[in-house]
Amino acid sequence: MTVVCKECGKVYHLDPDKVDQYKGQNIRVRCGECGHVTQLSKLIEEEKDDASQLFGEEAYTEATPGEESVEAQQFQAEPTYEEAPERAPREAQASRRRGIFGLRSKMAFLFLLIPVALIAASGYFSQYQLNELADHITERSTELVLQEGKEKIMQKARDVALQCEVYLRAHPELKREDFNYDPEFSSIALQGVGETGYTTLIQEPEPEKGIKSTIWAHPNPNMVGLGDPEMLRKALGPFFEPFWDVVSGSFGSQESEGFYQWKDADGKIREKYMAIAPIDTGDKDKPFLMMATAYTDEFTQKTESLKDFAGEMARDTRNINFGILIGAIVIIGLCVSIYGHRLTRDIRYLTEAAERISLGDLEAEIEVKSKDEIGHLADAISRMQDSLRFSIERLRRRW
Repeated sequence: MTVVCKECGKVYHLDPDKVDQYKGQNIRVRCGECGHVTQLSKLIEEEKDDASQLFGEEAYTEATPGEESVEAQQFQAEPTYEEAPERAPREAQASRRRGIFGLRSKMAFLFLLIPVALIAASGYFSQYQLNELADHITERSTELVLQEGKEKIMQKARDVALQCEVYLRAHPELKREDFNYDPEFSSIALQGVGETGYTTLIQEPEPEKGIKSTIWAHPNPNMVGLGDPEMLRKALGPFFEPFWDVVSGSFGSQESEGFYQWKDADGKIREKYMAIAPIDTGDKDKPFLMMATAYTDEFTQKTESLKDFAGEMARDTRNINFGILIGAIVIIGLCVSIYGHRLTRDIRYLTEAAERISLGDLEAEIEVKSKDEIGHLADAISRMQDSLRFSIERLRRRW
């Protein structure tokens, strides 16, 4: 049996077996906290096994002077009841249980921040992989195209060297000073390579004879007869060493190839590739070399368009991923906000209803239209409310 002090609200649990000893007598119980005396006018044998709860003024009345009663000290002295926890500590415990973050904050963290972070990480990794793939494809394509261009230039030097060799063997009387001016031979020795490249015929230096590396056939007639390395050094400046390394690598009638920088008439510096093949005239006194050269960008300009296209596709993909991320943030944020608002609204509503019921308001209306677990909880609270109301009504009729 439970007794609640009307003055201070303290709750006492009485042993029904102890109370049963005084059946038929008026029992008064004094509150150990405030001293208020409460009288229990009747005992309910049918409900003592269930330890029925009595609330408010309907559950007890104050003692009337002069009535025969069992003093409250008899119950207070006997250890037949225990004090229930006070309400203030329970409220403090409930306050601590609320914590810093509410349900909506936790939902925003779990269903908004974490998914957005995962989507952003996935998008960043995909974009990074796409950029790496685009760079790898364009770089690899450039390498393949450049390698093909190098092979074409070297093959061009070999083909022209072979043609010159056949012509010089057939015309041993042709002097080297006339190479550039003989129409038939110059048409063979001077051929185009790519769009702006060309071939030229040079002579190997013969230091023992005082002969330097001399140009004997060149598209620019002003270059014919030149070959002093110092003059080339002045003309090429800091780009002379790579150029001369390729040229000197062919000395001894052997093939040579490599890259070097060339300064155009407009002052623009561009990379060129040069391949040199020996010309075997059958005369050891005529060691000639065939040089073929061309700008490398003539071969790689096709891959530049591919590189630009890959970069444009990467940028479009990045913008699409960014748009998807923004859309996901908006959609998930709206879903979390709307559903979280409805969920917390219903929970607050049910919490307030439970608080009213705990204070004795058993007529509080509970209207929740949700058909999920929140609706089931509302139905359970309504059934509890009805059960309490029926129990109290039944107790009132029996008293």
